[in-house]
Amino acid sequence: MSVRKCKDRHNKSQTRWVCDCRWPNGERFRKVMANRNLAKQLDHRIIGAVVNGTWKDLRRELKHGIRSQQTVAAYCDHYLEVYAKVRTRSWKNTLTRLKHMKRILGRFQMGDVKALDVDRYIARRQKEGVKDATINRELTTLKHMFRQALRDEVLTSNPIAQVEKLKELREERPRVPRSYLDRICKHLPWPVKQIVLFIYETGCRPSEALALKRTYADLKRQTAVFNMRKAGDNALVALSSLAVEAIEQVPELPGCPYVFWNPKTQTRYERISETFDRARRKAGLPQVQMKDFRHEVGRVIAESGQPLHVAKTQLGHSSIRITEEFYATYSPEFAVSRARDVLESRDEPCGKSGRHMGGKESASEVSTEGDKTGSSKLLNFQEFKERERGGGRIRTAE
Repeated sequence: MSVRKCKDRHNKSQTRWVCDCRWPNGERFRKVMANRNLAKQLDHRIIGAVVNGTWKDLRRELKHGIRSQQTVAAYCDHYLEVYAKVRTRSWKNTLTRLKHMKRILGRFQMGDVKALDVDRYIARRQKEGVKDATINRELTTLKHMFRQALRDEVLTSNPIAQVEKLKELREERPRVPRSYLDRICKHLPWPVKQIVLFIYETGCRPSEALALKRTYADLKRQTAVFNMRKAGDNALVALSSLAVEAIEQVPELPGCPYVFWNPKTQTRYERISETFDRARRKAGLPQVQMKDFRHEVGRVIAESGQPLHVAKTQLGHSSIRITEEFYATYSPEFAVSRARDVLESRDEPCGKSGRHMGGKESASEVSTEGDKTGSSKLLNFQEFKERERGGGRIRTAE
């Protein structure tokens, strides 16, 4: 029994791990695995089967794939119940992605799925008008599900490990000025109007605003604690005066701990996306989405000159890379205006010395000094030539 490393035949820079052994009858078994741990696990299974005398069943299983006869639809249900609902907070998003996988790939058996089938899945989703970013998230879930199948020993190898994601065309989210918010709020009922205003002022997620409790909101200090963050930890965020006003406009309901409550159900809202979509269409702003409020807060903080950690804390990101790459970005208009200010100010003197920004000399001063130096050198050279013609000697420093 041995586990060794080898290079991929088609890609020399990529390393593969091989489980290479011989069965008791002398037949050789060789299997390429995705990583070293999987190769060692398979090697231990073979050793245990040889010791227990069940190596013939294991050989038949590895050769014909008996354990991989489970369909994709059945394993999707198993993956949702055993992994997604237990270990992820956003398992409802995973449920939506699994529905599309079951619809297209559900009839396949886990051992029969190949990279070509995944490529056809991508092509079909593109024909349905789905964006590349959404397809990439579905591919991430599909790959993780197959890795989980490897751990569960449903598969002996991952056939879709080499499938590459699509290149996403990053779209610049539109700015949402306060005039747009006022037009949308005219078509929103109470207290959904206050919820949308609170989201616009704080940049929080809709689920965080709906789950906010009154005990976690300190209106005097203008702070709030969100304990339902996507990152999984509590976060202290700042509240503007308009956000505090939005909370004060919703009276406290006895027996309901939440800040924003539904008058019909006497409890918190589950979601307000449908109401917001109707309001934005009536206002003539179908391009504005609720997630644009978060981007607007990130841009405002970035353009004010604050550190990225300020935007990261306010928006509740687990990594500052997400804040820097997607949220705390400068608008093209802001970047152009700042560049124009810098270009205009370089010709204006700063201070009594008449020098420019950074204490550097102006171009005119440098050129003037250069002309003086150059003219002195030219005079010395002419004097040298005249003395040389007259037979005089000039002693030069070595």
